[in-house]
Amino acid sequence: MWKANKLVTILLWVLALVSVAICAYAFIACGQLDAKMNRAEMMSVIDPMLILAYVLVGLAALLAVFLPVPQVVGNPKSAVGIVIGIVCLGVVIGLSFAFASVEQLPFTPGHAPVSDETLKFADVNIISVYIMLAATIVVTLGASLANMIKLR
Repeated sequence: MWKANKLVTILLWVLALVSVAICAYAFIACGQLDAKMNRAEMMSVIDPMLILAYVLVGLAALLAVFLPVPQVVGNPKSAVGIVIGIVCLGVVIGLSFAFASVEQLPFTPGHAPVSDETLKFADVNIISVYIMLAATIVVTLGASLANMIKLR
């Protein structure tokens, strides 16, 4: 277990250094660009940050799937918690999809038209973040109140 902790720590430091380097590059490049930058110049600044975001999301997904495997092998009852988490995530995404709209916002007149699929995808993501934020707040407050009641 110690080697895994050390490996994760080293990985986190490498990711932090890469993130800082890419952000520094973006800030320096944006400072050198003038107010009338063209699309290619803007994308040359944004692309590395997007690629880093994709790598981080993919890495987080892989770690979320594969890190619990040794614990499940050692304690099969812990798989129930993982299944409950996956089901809850599916419920959140299902609710988000049910509430999502394809209506375009009225205050974006100068932008190119966006497809209905893109609007639905963005709306599902935003609503799922709102649901998870609300759930986090409720659970945090509930746990704090339960702890206060137990201490009395």
